[in-house]
Amino acid sequence: MILFASVSQAFAQEVYSSSGKPGYYKKTHKKKGYDPGKLVVGGSLNAGFSNGGTSAGINPIVGYKFTDHFLAGVGLGYQYYRYISYTDYYNNNYFSTDNIIYPSIWARYFVYRNFFVDATFEYDFISQRDPIDANPASPNYGDLVNTTTNINVPCMLVGIGYKWMITGRVSFFAEVMYDVLQEDNSPYYGQLVPRAGICAGL
Repeated sequence: MILFASVSQAFAQEVYSSSGKPGYYKKTHKKKGYDPGKLVVGGSLNAGFSNGGTSAGINPIVGYKFTDHFLAGVGLGYQYYRYISYTDYYNNNYFSTDNIIYPSIWARYFVYRNFFVDATFEYDFISQRDPIDANPASPNYGDLVNTTTNINVPCMLVGIGYKWMITGRVSFFAEVMYDVLQEDNSPYYGQLVPRAGICAGL
Protein backbone atom coordinates (compact mmCIF):
# COMPACT_ATOMS: atom_id res chain seq x y z
CA MET A 1 0.00 0.00 0.00
CA ILE A 2 2.88 2.37 0.80
CA LEU A 3 4.54 1.54 -2.55
CA PHE A 4 1.24 2.08 -4.40
CA ALA A 5 0.68 5.44 -2.71
CA SER A 6 4.21 6.55 -3.60
CA VAL A 7 3.83 5.55 -7.27
CA SER A 8 0.38 7.16 -7.46
CA GLN A 9 1.78 10.42 -6.03
CA ALA A 10 4.60 10.39 -8.59
CA PHE A 11 2.16 9.91 -11.47
CA ALA A 12 -0.17 12.54 -10.05
CA GLN A 13 2.62 15.12 -10.43
CA GLU A 14 2.99 14.38 -14.15
CA VAL A 15 1.13 16.81 -16.43
CA TYR A 16 0.92 17.26 -20.18
CA SER A 17 1.74 20.34 -22.18
CA SER A 18 -0.22 21.58 -25.20
CA SER A 19 2.11 19.54 -27.42
CA GLY A 20 1.08 16.39 -25.63
CA LYS A 21 4.48 15.82 -24.10
CA PRO A 22 4.60 15.04 -20.41
CA GLY A 23 5.98 17.66 -18.05
CA TYR A 24 6.27 17.87 -14.29
CA TYR A 25 4.49 19.98 -11.73
CA LYS A 26 6.67 22.70 -10.28
CA LYS A 27 6.35 23.82 -6.71
CA THR A 28 4.97 27.31 -6.29
CA HIS A 29 7.46 29.84 -4.97
CA LYS A 30 6.80 32.63 -2.53
CA LYS A 31 5.71 35.81 -4.20
CA LYS A 32 8.54 38.29 -4.57
CA GLY A 33 8.24 42.06 -4.38
CA TYR A 34 5.43 44.04 -2.77
CA ASP A 35 2.73 41.89 -1.17
CA PRO A 36 -0.41 43.68 0.14
CA GLY A 37 -1.00 40.71 2.44
CA LYS A 38 2.05 41.74 4.47
CA LEU A 39 0.67 45.16 5.37
CA VAL A 40 -0.13 45.67 9.05
CA VAL A 41 -2.18 48.39 10.71
CA GLY A 42 -2.80 49.11 14.35
CA GLY A 43 -2.01 51.48 17.14
CA SER A 44 -2.93 52.32 20.69
CA LEU A 45 -5.22 54.46 22.83
CA ASN A 46 -4.36 55.68 26.31
CA ALA A 47 -5.91 57.65 29.13
CA GLY A 48 -4.84 58.37 32.70
CA PHE A 49 -5.90 60.31 35.76
CA SER A 50 -3.77 60.88 38.88
CA ASN A 51 -3.02 63.62 41.43
CA GLY A 52 -5.05 66.21 39.56
CA GLY A 53 -3.45 65.31 36.24
CA THR A 54 -5.09 64.06 33.08
CA SER A 55 -3.62 62.44 29.98
CA ALA A 56 -5.11 60.97 26.81
CA GLY A 57 -3.72 60.01 23.45
CA ILE A 58 -3.98 58.06 20.23
CA ASN A 59 -1.20 56.55 18.10
CA PRO A 60 -2.24 54.90 14.79
CA ILE A 61 0.51 53.06 12.88
CA VAL A 62 0.94 51.32 9.53
CA GLY A 63 3.77 48.98 8.60
CA TYR A 64 5.03 46.17 6.43
CA LYS A 65 6.20 42.66 7.32
CA PHE A 66 9.53 42.40 5.48
CA THR A 67 10.34 38.96 6.91
CA ASP A 68 8.73 36.55 9.37
CA HIS A 69 10.67 38.28 12.16
CA PHE A 70 11.02 41.91 11.06
CA LEU A 71 8.38 44.64 10.69
CA ALA A 72 8.80 48.38 10.17
CA GLY A 73 6.58 51.35 9.38
CA VAL A 74 5.41 54.85 10.25
CA GLY A 75 2.96 56.41 12.68
CA LEU A 76 1.32 59.70 13.61
CA GLY A 77 0.34 60.23 17.23
CA TYR A 78 -1.35 62.81 19.43
CA GLN A 79 -1.00 63.18 23.20
CA TYR A 80 -2.71 65.56 25.64
CA TYR A 81 -1.50 66.34 29.17
CA ARG A 82 -3.10 68.53 31.84
CA TYR A 83 -1.42 68.91 35.22
CA ILE A 84 -1.25 71.25 38.21
CA SER A 85 1.63 73.71 37.84
CA TYR A 86 0.77 76.26 40.53
CA THR A 87 -1.30 76.42 43.73
CA ASP A 88 -1.93 79.85 45.23
CA TYR A 89 -2.26 81.00 48.85
CA TYR A 90 -5.99 80.22 48.81
CA ASN A 91 -5.34 76.65 47.64
CA ASN A 92 -6.59 77.34 44.12
CA ASN A 93 -4.98 75.15 41.48
CA TYR A 94 -3.72 76.46 38.14
CA PHE A 95 -3.08 74.03 35.30
CA SER A 96 -0.57 73.67 32.51
CA THR A 97 -1.48 71.79 29.34
CA ASP A 98 0.63 70.10 26.67
CA ASN A 99 -0.62 69.20 23.20
CA ILE A 100 1.86 66.94 21.41
CA ILE A 101 1.78 65.81 17.78
CA TYR A 102 4.47 63.28 16.86
CA PRO A 103 5.19 61.64 13.51
CA SER A 104 7.31 58.52 13.97
CA ILE A 105 9.30 55.77 12.27
CA TRP A 106 9.36 52.38 13.99
CA ALA A 107 10.91 48.94 13.62
CA ARG A 108 10.24 45.68 15.47
CA TYR A 109 12.25 42.45 15.45
CA PHE A 110 11.10 39.18 17.04
CA VAL A 111 14.07 37.64 18.79
CA TYR A 112 12.36 34.56 20.28
CA ARG A 113 8.84 33.39 19.59
CA ASN A 114 6.55 36.27 20.65
CA PHE A 115 9.27 38.34 22.36
CA PHE A 116 10.50 41.34 20.38
CA VAL A 117 12.80 44.34 20.55
CA ASP A 118 11.47 47.65 19.34
CA ALA A 119 12.84 51.05 18.29
CA THR A 120 10.79 54.17 17.51
CA PHE A 121 12.08 57.56 16.45
CA GLU A 122 9.65 60.40 17.18
CA TYR A 123 9.82 64.09 16.43
CA ASP A 124 7.56 65.79 18.95
CA PHE A 125 5.84 69.10 18.21
CA ILE A 126 4.80 70.38 21.64
CA SER A 127 2.48 73.28 22.33
CA GLN A 128 2.79 74.08 26.04
CA ARG A 129 0.42 76.44 27.84
CA ASP A 130 1.39 77.69 31.32
CA PRO A 131 -0.05 80.20 33.81
CA ILE A 132 2.53 82.90 34.64
CA ASP A 133 2.56 86.31 36.33
CA ALA A 134 1.37 89.15 34.13
CA ASN A 135 3.89 91.66 32.83
CA PRO A 136 4.73 94.28 35.51
CA ALA A 137 3.68 96.99 33.05
CA SER A 138 0.28 95.37 32.59
CA PRO A 139 -2.77 96.59 34.53
CA ASN A 140 -3.32 92.93 35.40
CA TYR A 141 0.05 92.62 37.13
CA GLY A 142 -0.21 90.23 40.06
CA ASP A 143 -2.70 88.02 38.25
CA LEU A 144 -1.81 84.82 36.44
CA VAL A 145 -2.22 84.79 32.68
CA ASN A 146 -1.74 81.94 30.22
CA THR A 147 1.19 81.92 27.84
CA THR A 148 1.91 79.44 25.05
CA THR A 149 5.34 78.06 24.16
CA ASN A 150 6.08 75.89 21.12
CA ILE A 151 8.85 73.30 21.51
CA ASN A 152 10.22 70.74 19.05
CA VAL A 153 12.17 67.79 20.41
CA PRO A 154 13.47 64.48 18.96
CA CYS A 155 12.98 61.25 20.93
CA MET A 156 14.49 57.82 20.33
CA LEU A 157 12.57 55.12 22.18
CA VAL A 158 13.99 51.60 22.47
CA GLY A 159 12.55 48.71 24.43
CA ILE A 160 11.28 45.15 24.66
CA GLY A 161 7.81 43.68 24.39
CA TYR A 162 5.58 40.65 23.99
CA LYS A 163 2.79 39.76 21.53
CA TRP A 164 -0.38 37.75 22.23
CA MET A 165 -2.34 36.37 19.30
CA ILE A 166 -6.08 37.14 19.41
CA THR A 167 -7.04 35.63 16.05
CA GLY A 168 -5.06 34.42 13.07
CA ARG A 169 -4.20 37.97 11.90
CA VAL A 170 -4.92 40.12 14.96
CA SER A 171 -2.59 40.43 17.93
CA PHE A 172 -2.26 42.41 21.15
CA PHE A 173 1.13 43.71 22.23
CA ALA A 174 2.63 45.28 25.33
CA GLU A 175 6.07 46.85 25.68
CA VAL A 176 8.28 48.98 27.90
CA MET A 177 10.50 51.61 26.28
CA TYR A 178 13.06 54.24 27.23
CA ASP A 179 14.08 57.47 25.48
CA VAL A 180 17.85 57.12 24.99
CA LEU A 181 18.29 60.73 23.79
CA GLN A 182 16.94 62.28 27.02
CA GLU A 183 16.56 65.80 25.63
CA ASP A 184 15.64 68.40 28.26
CA ASN A 185 12.12 68.92 26.89
CA SER A 186 11.39 65.27 26.15
CA PRO A 187 7.96 64.19 27.46
CA TYR A 188 9.68 60.90 28.41
CA TYR A 189 12.57 62.47 30.31
CA GLY A 190 13.86 60.21 33.11
CA GLN A 191 11.09 57.62 32.92
CA LEU A 192 10.16 54.25 31.48
CA VAL A 193 7.42 54.37 28.86
CA PRO A 194 4.86 51.50 28.95
CA ARG A 195 2.78 51.04 25.81
CA ALA A 196 0.13 48.57 24.65
CA GLY A 197 -1.97 48.22 21.53
CA ILE A 198 -3.33 46.09 18.72
CA CYS A 199 -1.93 45.15 15.31
CA ALA A 200 -3.80 43.50 12.44
CA GLY A 201 -2.67 42.11 9.12
CA LEU A 202 -4.63 43.08 6.00
